[in-house]
Amino acid sequence: MDSFTPVFKLSQLPPGHMHQVEIDEKSILLTNVDGEVYAVENSCSHFGLPLHNGALSGHRLRCPFHHACFDVRHGTQLEAPGRDGLKTYPVRIEGDAIQVSTTPTAEPEHAAPAASPENTNHVTYAIVGGGIAALNAVLGIRENDAKGSITLISAEALPPYDRTHVSKAQLEGGKSAADLPLQTEEFYASRGVELRLNSVVQTLDVQEKVINLRGGDKLTYDKVLLATGGTPRELPVPGAELDNVFLLRRATDAEAAKSVVGEETEVVIIGGSFIGLEAAMSFSKRGARVSVVAPESIPFEKIFGKQVGQYVRQLHEEAGVKFHLGQQVNSLLGNGAVEQVVLESGETLSARAVIIGIGVTPATDYLQGLAADADGGVTVDGHLRANVADTYVAGDIARYPDREGAQRIEHWKVAAQQGRVAGRNMAGANVPYTMIPYFWSNQQGVNFRYIGHGSDYDNILLDGTPGEGPFLAFYLKGDHVQAVLGVKRDTDTAAIAELMVAGRMPAPDDLMGKDWPALLRQS
Repeated sequence: MDSFTPVFKLSQLPPGHMHQVEIDEKSILLTNVDGEVYAVENSCSHFGLPLHNGALSGHRLRCPFHHACFDVRHGTQLEAPGRDGLKTYPVRIEGDAIQVSTTPTAEPEHAAPAASPENTNHVTYAIVGGGIAALNAVLGIRENDAKGSITLISAEALPPYDRTHVSKAQLEGGKSAADLPLQTEEFYASRGVELRLNSVVQTLDVQEKVINLRGGDKLTYDKVLLATGGTPRELPVPGAELDNVFLLRRATDAEAAKSVVGEETEVVIIGGSFIGLEAAMSFSKRGARVSVVAPESIPFEKIFGKQVGQYVRQLHEEAGVKFHLGQQVNSLLGNGAVEQVVLESGETLSARAVIIGIGVTPATDYLQGLAADADGGVTVDGHLRANVADTYVAGDIARYPDREGAQRIEHWKVAAQQGRVAGRNMAGANVPYTMIPYFWSNQQGVNFRYIGHGSDYDNILLDGTPGEGPFLAFYLKGDHVQAVLGVKRDTDTAAIAELMVAGRMPAPDDLMGKDWPALLRQS
């Protein structure tokens, strides 16, 4: 029989509010949804960070850090990037006392999944790609089909891992490649998933439903998910083939790069991308002497605007990073290994390591029977289906109908949620993909949290001043808020995200100085 402990007064927890309590060294979050009190663990299943400074919108609870969303009624994850749902705890009300059991509510039993297929030449579901979309597709399939055979094909040696660490914690040295997998190989085996790692797809004919692997193996399937992500762009200049010139996409790339970079190592980052500047941060923390070369005059000006871009530059320069902006690379020089970076201006930079971060292209050159878009992406409908039967697409290569029009968005959370939705639909559901995009980036210890997609904004409104304290930046097209950037305003950013989901954003002339959590609580 459950033992209940009084933890808080109902009169002090009005509808729409949350409160953190401690019971037997457990942090539990109370929520009041329309007069009904729920209790969930106060720990996001993504990184284990606390949820009490997040946003509550009806039964939706949004993490303030990486914006995983959960249903407080039963703990189910509603939006990535959490690894699982939340534990829930029984609640009862005695007079004005909220009482909570310390024993979690029992999770519902699920049918045992099928064992890995004996006939590995044909499967019900083929997942091509080894990223976060692939893992979430497995989860989505198993929500609706416990028995269908699944094969996950990845060109990498690791099962799906947290790629967001590659340019940050792994490159800095806090994590190794072995720390990155999101689940163990045993996790996949327990769900009847055959992992084919180190397996390169040479061709995939979606009309014939045939996958040809390097080495001669062939696989046929009933339904397929294409989730192959992007391929880093190479630098098309002489010397790019020298040793110690690194692309940065995979865990193996980071391991190789950090092995040659230590204190006082001269490192040149080519490209002002998020990957490039996160690498600049990570290497500067290792004590390296870092320079960044990019054609833009201001970092991130296109996506964040001039004022925010100048703040990003300031953060890096204060950490010792030197910028060479408005510059292109002419060549790389060295005897076997890179020694110099020659700019088109004639300036020469000394370098013992070079990181190339000039973007990615969709990895779809293996496809047959399905025309890719001009940029290499694949157009899908609102359920992530391509225009060939039984073919689904998720992640960096998917061009899908967003609220700002057809978009191809290279964000971790987007890829994760698309994988989950695609997996459900492959297994017979009919769930539309409707999530508003979100991404985060760490620039010299300052977290930038960005909601929406400012594809063609024509105005920026700032609530606060970049470089002088916390701020919000609103990216508008006419009277429509396309996107919002929050810096040191995590609770507000989470509340704004939920207001965007609900279609309740204020008019442009009413965006400044808002109490965003209070606005969210208004019915």
